[in-house]
Amino acid sequence: MVEKELIPAFELRKSLGLFDESDALRVFYGPGESTDPVLSQIAIDVFLDQTWITRWAPIPDKALMNLVGVLRQALPERCRGIVLMDRSEVASEKDSVPLDGEVREGKFVVKEFGVPYLVQMKQTKHPGLFLDHAPLRRWLTRTQKAKRVLNLFSYTGALSVAAGAGGASSVTTLDLSKPTIEWAKENWEQAALTGPKGDFIYGDVFDWLPRLKKKGLEYDTILCDPPSFSRTKTGAFSTGKDLARLHGLILPLLAKNGILVTSINSENIPERAYLSEVEAAARLTGTRLQWLGRVDLPESFPTPMDPKQRYLKGFYLRSV
Repeated sequence: MVEKELIPAFELRKSLGLFDESDALRVFYGPGESTDPVLSQIAIDVFLDQTWITRWAPIPDKALMNLVGVLRQALPERCRGIVLMDRSEVASEKDSVPLDGEVREGKFVVKEFGVPYLVQMKQTKHPGLFLDHAPLRRWLTRTQKAKRVLNLFSYTGALSVAAGAGGASSVTTLDLSKPTIEWAKENWEQAALTGPKGDFIYGDVFDWLPRLKKKGLEYDTILCDPPSFSRTKTGAFSTGKDLARLHGLILPLLAKNGILVTSINSENIPERAYLSEVEAAARLTGTRLQWLGRVDLPESFPTPMDPKQRYLKGFYLRSV
């Protein structure tokens, strides 16, 4: 069963030319590509010559090693080192575990659409590059010439790098985690972006958005991809409760004809409910928004046709 489902998935991506576009790619997405009890609970990502396996449920050791064997045979140049990320426990604090081969030490560069990003396999809970946001990064590289960009909940700053590579005049990167802001700085520096000005803020979005407004700052593009839940010294944030409050602070910073790209990772919040929260914030702030389109998953993340079953939800919205 493993070989019969994995090989066609790899061949599909090769036929679409996805391996040629990027060093970083999801090569198998179990929830959308398999009904098998084991395979439906895993995802396989490649980063240059390294493989990252994520599992959302316990997998027998025999099945796991069979999976490794198929990977080594089918994609030998992509799996010199293989790690396993166990997400079968809710809110697990475990880091990735080396599973097989020569796993790279520290951060290393992968290129996506020609843009370099830093990723990491060991001693981390995530490689540092959200592969489901590849279409958004491509959009940024094509649309941000001379734009002022604000990247909220930035994580490792990959969206900031994409905007800078797209010719942005300035990029402000904001995140609550000090280690990820440092990673974002490294990401920016290794990309050697000479044109745009890069600013990095370690702090709480709810604290900093009013400060930026008080300074009279405006942005042509604002990127907002919050976690489902986070806690700060002064309170907590939840996408289930605080989307209107969050967007009520964001919209006053959006310049005329500016674009807000907002997205969440949640199967539990319907798309319509999410958009309603953003619309409520727009009414409260007197902002008129124009729908431009959805933040979509890449071809390497096949999912059911019904948008209600997709975990990634998001919109491109223009201030008019």
